[in-house]
Amino acid sequence: MNSDLDDLHESNDFLNLLLDNISSAVLIADEKGRIHRFNRSFLDLFDSPQRDPTETRFGEAMRCRYREDESRPCGETTHCENCILRQTLIETLTKDVPVDRAPLTREFYREGKAETRHLELSTRGLSFKGREMVLVIIHDVTDEVTQREELERKNRQIDDDLAAAAGIQRSLLPKDHLALDSVRLAWRFRPSGQIGGDFFNFHCPDNERLGLYMLDVCGHGVSAAFMATTASQFLLSRQGIIGRGGGVRAPARVLSNLEDAFPFERFGSYMTIACATLDLTDGRFTYACAGHPPPILLELDGSVSTLTHHGPIIGLGLGEGFTEEEILLRHGDRVVLYTDGILDTRSPEGAFFGEERLVEVLTAYRSRPLQEAADEVWESVQTFGRRRRPEDDISILVLEYRVPSS
Repeated sequence: MNSDLDDLHESNDFLNLLLDNISSAVLIADEKGRIHRFNRSFLDLFDSPQRDPTETRFGEAMRCRYREDESRPCGETTHCENCILRQTLIETLTKDVPVDRAPLTREFYREGKAETRHLELSTRGLSFKGREMVLVIIHDVTDEVTQREELERKNRQIDDDLAAAAGIQRSLLPKDHLALDSVRLAWRFRPSGQIGGDFFNFHCPDNERLGLYMLDVCGHGVSAAFMATTASQFLLSRQGIIGRGGGVRAPARVLSNLEDAFPFERFGSYMTIACATLDLTDGRFTYACAGHPPPILLELDGSVSTLTHHGPIIGLGLGEGFTEEEILLRHGDRVVLYTDGILDTRSPEGAFFGEERLVEVLTAYRSRPLQEAADEVWESVQTFGRRRRPEDDISILVLEYRVPSS
């Protein structure tokens, strides 16, 4: 008989040892919210003023702010009817329905100060000393919730910053479509994220000269967008396409200046570019490319060709200089500048959109207005990729030359 009592005593000691080493607060309560058993984690979690809160109600033992501020018993404060802990207790007792990790956010007093705690409650009905009671397990998830809220706050701040950066980037793109007697321009731009590494613009100081470029910085996202914005501002400066007296600078010279200003050793990145000038009086189109996809020439008679004269990528120091090529545009001829985001768009099966499909779209819309042609390229790329978010920035700029009217 004594052996049985010793075993029972040892079992209780073992149970108490087990409960006290559980990090979550564990307690047994009756239908009125009075505590009958508890573990050490419960006392630590709520900084209980009583080291033995047996027969004490939840609000007093947990130092509920409503109870202490209103100086009213637990169960009689203005908030008790909405108390999640009280509701889960009643539901478990009356309906015998267990509750798993019900959220509870409440202020409790700790060390004399009201402190918000984020808790999760789990309950199970059980019989204890001949009475129906509830086993309550309280998980303190305050740190996890606080970290998640801080992460969400930072993500919102990043999204706001990216939205602001995207607005700045869009403001630096051409604002109006150029439509002179001798030239038309249209374009589409779609970064892979909120901001991107593609940039293009033009400079038309008068009715005789036009300078333009299409730039693509390696990569995408914030760093690529920052470098693209910086390079674009450079290209619209006196060292870029704007020549002496506000005119236009020769494309090969523009690329050389860009190479000198953006070495890989300084920026840790590189870029490709197609740069060109157009004499609006006679149709002389002069271009230079640095590692960029070759411009496409669509002539009025229906023939299509690529302008393959090219040079090394900007930033890697692979060449000793850049050269340019000149062609003569006739009335109605079109030249298309674009970035490799179009060619590299993949279908769900892994096929590339490629230059051949691009030429097919441009040829099919050869007689359509310029903006329709640019829009159709974008629509075709979207359809080919099943309208998934593009993996790279996508830009296209379409130029059409017209013989000036006399």
